[in-house]
Amino acid sequence: MDDLVKAVNPSNPIDFLDTVAQEKLEPVLADAYDNLYSMMGGIQNRMVMKREVIADRGIWTAKKRYILNVFDNEGVRYSEPKLKIMGIEAIKSSTPEPCRDALKEIFKVIMVSDEATVQKSIKQFKQYFCTLSAEKIAFPRGVSNVSQYRDAGTIYKKGTPIHVRAALMHNHLLENYSLSKKYEPIKNGEKIKFIYLKQPNSLKENVIGFTQYLPEEFALAKYIDYELQFTKTFLGPIEPILKSIGWSSEEQSSLESFFG
Repeated sequence: MDDLVKAVNPSNPIDFLDTVAQEKLEPVLADAYDNLYSMMGGIQNRMVMKREVIADRGIWTAKKRYILNVFDNEGVRYSEPKLKIMGIEAIKSSTPEPCRDALKEIFKVIMVSDEATVQKSIKQFKQYFCTLSAEKIAFPRGVSNVSQYRDAGTIYKKGTPIHVRAALMHNHLLENYSLSKKYEPIKNGEKIKFIYLKQPNSLKENVIGFTQYLPEEFALAKYIDYELQFTKTFLGPIEPILKSIGWSSEEQSSLESFFG
């Protein structure tokens, strides 16, 4: 359709494409399906094709996985374009809230700007991300089978899921520091948060869990792995999108730039 719009150069491309779809494309599709059901001996044609969206930009990472910058959605016209995100599981309930908001914004930036602007936006959000508390950037999860994976000798059994391991480490520290009266141990079915830790650390583990707040008595705030947490919660979900259009999340050095 790009070539058609450029050739005609209508004053309102959205209206033009809507008219083309209604008056030229949809009647042809309707006739084709009428002929098909007649050839197949059908009683009634139930195949109906209607125009879905009109968008000026789109990114596909795989089949049925895409982002579109939509001006009209099935006849509903937007004063400002809206993103349609299909099959891209970047914004999930298991994504920390600050990252959910930032992912929505970075998708908009990707759709309407250039690579350098996207890289700048990512860098700015990373700087902000690294100022947030553990409670803000930790993964929210539901946890089950805590007692099943518990081991009296090694704290947790081999093959324990990471969020369950994080919960068990939390409970272990409560016992170790005699904090069970101040903080409730994590039980089966509870909602928790967990976060990655830099190693080596006093816990000798790469993850810790908690319910609402990371207990200060654990003295683990200084070990929070902001780099890995940022990659897992924000950078990881957008990398496939950037890769599909040949962009990078940060400026890449080259021999040409090194030698000026």
